Amino acid sequence: MLRPISAQCLTLPVSVTATASASTALPAKGNTLRVVNEGPNVAFISVGSGAQTATLPNATTTVTSTPVLAGSDVTFSIPAAAVLNISAICRASGTATLDCEVGEGQ
Repeated sequence: MLRPISAQCLTLPVSVTATASASTALPAKGNTLRVVNEGPNVAFISVGSGAQTATLPNATTTVTSTPVLAGSDVTFSIPAAAVLNISAICRASGTATLDCEVGEGQ
């Protein structure tokens, strides 16, 4: 049986433009990251330990350009050992607002 993250998770809003957002600590530590993209554009995120800088996908594979589709509500597994950081970016002239939560889902 799947156990969702708590409805009492802290939420961190991230404003996204065509310039990578400043690396920001996620609101808590846990094994699950939930990202809701309020839209209106696709955003690309980088999540990890230490300072992060999101990039746009290109011909070289990266871990710094995970797509989050406009209007989507997605969850990612993450290491639960520490509070991680996030950065996000949109394509040229794009914007989005991401709501990020971390919890102990399964």
